[in-house]
Amino acid sequence: MSHRTTEQEDRSLARIQYRPEIDGLRAVAVLAVILFHLDIGLSGGFVGVDIFFVISGFLITSIIMADLEAGTFSLKAFWIKRLRRLAPANFMMLSATLLLGLIVLLPGELVSLAKAQLAQIVLFANFHFAFRIDYFDPIAALNPLLHTWSLAVEEHFYLVLPLLLLLCFKRGKRVVLSTVVGLMVLSFLFSLWRVEQNQALAFYLLPSRAWELLLGCGLAFLPPTSKKTSLKQGLFQVVISSASLIALGYCVTCYDETTLFPGANALLPCIATVGLIYGTQHDNFVRRWLSLQWLVGIGLISYSLYLWHWPIIVFTKLAFRFEPSLSSSLLLVILCFVPAYLSWKYIEQPFRKRAWCFSDKKFLLGVLALGTFFVISSLLIIRMHGIPERFDPKLYDVVHASVSNRFQRSSAEAIQQRGLPMVGADDGTTRFVVWGDSHAAAISELVQDLAKEVGVTGYIACRNATIPLLKEGSYGRSDQQVWNEAVYEFIKQKQIKNVIFVARWSGYINRQAGRLQRYSHAEFDDAVRITLQRLASEGIHVWILPQVPEQEIDISRAILTADRTNSSVPYGVSLEQYQENQARVYNAFHQSSSSGLTVLDLTTSCFRDGHSLIGQADGTYYTDDNHLSLLGSQVLIKPVLKPLFEQFIETPARAAQDSSPGM
Repeated sequence: MSHRTTEQEDRSLARIQYRPEIDGLRAVAVLAVILFHLDIGLSGGFVGVDIFFVISGFLITSIIMADLEAGTFSLKAFWIKRLRRLAPANFMMLSATLLLGLIVLLPGELVSLAKAQLAQIVLFANFHFAFRIDYFDPIAALNPLLHTWSLAVEEHFYLVLPLLLLLCFKRGKRVVLSTVVGLMVLSFLFSLWRVEQNQALAFYLLPSRAWELLLGCGLAFLPPTSKKTSLKQGLFQVVISSASLIALGYCVTCYDETTLFPGANALLPCIATVGLIYGTQHDNFVRRWLSLQWLVGIGLISYSLYLWHWPIIVFTKLAFRFEPSLSSSLLLVILCFVPAYLSWKYIEQPFRKRAWCFSDKKFLLGVLALGTFFVISSLLIIRMHGIPERFDPKLYDVVHASVSNRFQRSSAEAIQQRGLPMVGADDGTTRFVVWGDSHAAAISELVQDLAKEVGVTGYIACRNATIPLLKEGSYGRSDQQVWNEAVYEFIKQKQIKNVIFVARWSGYINRQAGRLQRYSHAEFDDAVRITLQRLASEGIHVWILPQVPEQEIDISRAILTADRTNSSVPYGVSLEQYQENQARVYNAFHQSSSSGLTVLDLTTSCFRDGHSLIGQADGTYYTDDNHLSLLGSQVLIKPVLKPLFEQFIETPARAAQDSSPGM
């Protein structure tokens, strides 16, 4: 994210005229982002980041081109200025976030923070969040450093742009402009394609965002309008700036989380930003409004305000179970300004103006030392599993539940070369395969222990974010289907006659959650039908383990609060909510119902008095809001699977005949 302050003291910026209305535009952008994050009326406030991208491209290109034309441009000087501008305030925010994380965050959350911190230090925060490095990240949406993805995008841009402009400038200004325009068009076309294929990658990564920055770059090449504008020119600028302001207003109020973004929908806010920058070169009411002193003041501290607002929001929610109301959210907005102003005045300004650490060599050594500290501290926290020793030992199973990855096979090649992991008693006759996504991995340790206890042999086929269906959905990844086909061929080869499907079923229907495939209702029905038909043709009986209740509360914190207040562990979602959420899934199963399909019943073990169980005083049944812990699988799933395994040990055929469908 870009947050350029006036920097009038810099000689390079002295060559371009300071425009206070651009600081005012920054204020609009950062306020839009903050109000969006607090859900105060601006459902499309996330476009504030796009506004910053355009501003960044415009100002940075103006600075570089001014220096190139004056013959004073230096890559080293440019990058050091960027580092002085961005690093000190960022390090201060990271230090405070790490300290608060050690106090407030649960082990899994602290590991999540450490991974994001490590990614931010090495300039890969956007890749970290785009690919969701840890699929089981317990607070991906509430990671205190989630907002740093946009900083990484700009940092990548700052590494590439000056090199590009320097190389092209040697061949003439026309070559520079044509290169910028060409790359902008290519990036925009790539964004249109990528957002349809994988929205997360399009949202977080530079190739599909570069056109926004390059749009600002192109604007920098337009000659400024004459100071003595005609009435016609003045009217044109008023129309342009007014229409652009209205367009931005539309975007921040009418866009929402369902808007496919960036791609084509990012074009309007970016063009509107260009219109505002171009249309406010001379006095008009839009320029006067954007130049209001309080807006300019917010624009001046916008970088620090952006850095601090998200950690403050996250820690408030986590520490105090904060549910935003209008009054509390407004108070939180005001609170964000305190560290932002202090950071701007006592960190940003002194380092930029060289009042602190005048020597570039000492400054770079300091950055290297602090960066090394953050890398080492991040790695230590990850290695120590989030330091669960910070909590009372009796609460270990509450704060440190995790999902097993012992039985994972990540690729079709791994299955073909090594087969599937075997569990239970090796009696020579394989009775079953548990096949599914991360929800299968979550119960894999239980399956291993239960199979040994009963004396039955089986295999586990589990792969994160891979639903066990033999037809992919819209925007499905081909490697996931290759993996499923490899499992199917393994089952046929081993002549296994009982398959237990386990998955986060509802997560794949009309929704893109992380890396999950997306099925329309019709596609899902069709995929279930095709899968069951293919298995039935091999004489295989399918057992469906329904999705466990997906919770809406922070389970570990709810149990810790119950312990602290000496009260009962609360319940989770109601049976009615669960049935409503899973209705579409059950419809698909029952439409494909046959003698070769049994849908198991989880309601008797997962619910009590019409509400779902989430844990007990000394342990949580979940590792996050939808994956079971080992304790949870023992309490909630064992009562369902044990009778089934006992039937398997008698005879596979009898198990299929004796069982009746659940729910």
